[in-house]
Amino acid sequence: MAKKDFKLGESSISVKRGRGSGTGETVNLKREAFNRKQFDDTINTKFTELGQSNIEKDLSFFDPSLATKEDFFTIYNTLFYQIPKEGEINSHIFLINESTNYTQYEAQQEEISALQDEIDQLREQNVQLVQDLTNTINALTNSIGNIDG
Repeated sequence: MAKKDFKLGESSISVKRGRGSGTGETVNLKREAFNRKQFDDTINTKFTELGQSNIEKDLSFFDPSLATKEDFFTIYNTLFYQIPKEGEINSHIFLINESTNYTQYEAQQEEISALQDEIDQLREQNVQLVQDLTNTINALTNSIGNIDG
């Protein structure tokens, strides 16, 4: 914002200082006055900008061919909350999918592998328990058949 001069004018007054019959010194007092209407029209005193970020920055001047990694992350952090969480394109999910495809990164891969191994072991135990139960039922059925017969 250009500096503006809000001065309306000056006024001065002379006052004699001292006691008695006019033997004191004269003091000049100056008062500067400002144009209140011009000030109010120019300066926002309503605190309407408090707490607002620079969300509506004009990025039309930006030349992507001259951008650095630091520029990308600065802009990303500035626009972070404007980017929708979900969506086919231009969303946080889109960025996650693109980065995951590029890096071949699978989140928590060690934990996933450990859980898959545990599932395989539990399946083997389940098969063994079913087989043991089947054998026990068959043995009981044969024993009961031998007692009756």
